Amino acid sequence: MSDNKTAAVALSWLKQILLVIAATIFISVLVIQTYDINDVSMQPTFDPHGNRVLVFLTPYVFGATPDHGDIIIIDSRVDRERTFIDRFKDSPVISIIRREVNEHLWVKRVIGLPGDRVEYNNGRVYRNGEALEEEYVKNEMGEGFAPIVVPEGYVYVMGDNRNRSSDSRQIGPIPVSNIQGRVFLRFLPLNKITTY
Repeated sequence: MSDNKTAAVALSWLKQILLVIAATIFISVLVIQTYDINDVSMQPTFDPHGNRVLVFLTPYVFGATPDHGDIIIIDSRVDRERTFIDRFKDSPVISIIRREVNEHLWVKRVIGLPGDRVEYNNGRVYRNGEALEEEYVKNEMGEGFAPIVVPEGYVYVMGDNRNRSSDSRQIGPIPVSNIQGRVFLRFLPLNKITTY
């Protein structure tokens, strides 16, 4: 094979590899991501032991709104405006390349939407005066929180393991722009594949 032909084949392969890398980054920033559960705040829904992995879609880039009960990934840094660069850096592919762990990304459940009044009474959470039926909660909450009306453009989130979760009770309502994505599938461990 001539040097020119070898160079052309090598260039063709390089272009294809770069295209695959670019497509992977695009998909991981805007469409689908994976997420490892590594804490106890969402037990019993997600167990951190055995490297449970979630796949989640990022519809909020395109203006979708969450619903009550949705399990979402949030950026807990609510004291700063989140940018597209943050979304890019938080992509699992980019995080691996940068060798960073995104500890500011939390998995939580949506309890309140804009305009909802969320409050605690006798071990239970109430939304707009009605006690929530929360079969997913690990145990009764040991400590209450002050009532709050969720502001426009925000959501109120809590972990399912209420006594071991950092969430809106500590950092306040979460701007919708801080939602990284919605959990829609657990694919590991294989014996616990579940859609949400």
